[in-house]
Amino acid sequence: MRSSVKKSDIILAIFDIIDFEGSFTEEILDYLRDYRSIVLINKIDLLPDFIHPTEISGWVKSRLAEEDIVTEDIAFISAKNKYGINGIVRKIKNIFPGRKVKAVIMGASNVGKSSVVNLLLGKDKITTSKYSGTTLKSIQNRIPNTDITIIDTPGLIPEGRVSDLVSSETGLKLVPSGEISRKTFKMEENQIFMLDSFCRFKMLREEADSKDYKPIFSAYSSKNVKFHMAREERVEALLQGNFFEILKGEEKKRYFENNFVCHKVKVEEGEEMSIAGLGWINVKRGPLTMEITVPENVKVIIRPALFKRRR
Repeated sequence: MRSSVKKSDIILAIFDIIDFEGSFTEEILDYLRDYRSIVLINKIDLLPDFIHPTEISGWVKSRLAEEDIVTEDIAFISAKNKYGINGIVRKIKNIFPGRKVKAVIMGASNVGKSSVVNLLLGKDKITTSKYSGTTLKSIQNRIPNTDITIIDTPGLIPEGRVSDLVSSETGLKLVPSGEISRKTFKMEENQIFMLDSFCRFKMLREEADSKDYKPIFSAYSSKNVKFHMAREERVEALLQGNFFEILKGEEKKRYFENNFVCHKVKVEEGEEMSIAGLGWINVKRGPLTMEITVPENVKVIIRPALFKRRR
């Protein structure tokens, strides 16, 4: 990877807007701190229609700035719908007018990297697969009718994603392929909110909260993930039974062999709690103080809201 980066003029780093934190590896972040880059934001078509790209661009730049990263430009793309691919070429040409350019493309598994490379090259020169790790070595190809050479690199596996704790086939069910599922809930004390079998949280009442205080939040994830609100005494039966359908049999048993930990977190109104490789919770009326139960090492991040709903 490092030799490919050193040979290149610019990095094209692909992030999944639906699983932004799950798109990171420390290796990618280190390269982006040290080299020129264009950040490609994939799956932009899965966000609600009322979100303006300018809002997302500002959010992405702010999140990258927290990692001491300043990118040359941001390109919004949809590998599935073939949207924004020509814009990548234009942005490269604008940065390097009249020059031959080598651009190294990098991204975590399941962010759509190989699909983007195929679209740039105009044909299936790079083998794509629904499984991670199919690009095993760096491959160079020139974009037709340009002086731009793309260097494709192996996909990287980030740490801390729920989707990496299950089989490849099950993990793909956690990666949205159509519009994301989003539902709004009002939470009461002692209720447990469950993101399918994968993780759950309960509301904690603070001294300043009034007796009838009920936070409101929206949950976002793949349409395959079942959201459910339950009383605390019902949780174990729901996890052991067949109410949730993604995890089954031996895979379900293996998942619950992970060491689960509890984190106390407080999410203010206008903030979100992101669970890497699974989804996020946006607090509409807060704060929401909670105890979240997740497998050890899964990344749970409190961040500014990706967007504010206008209707």
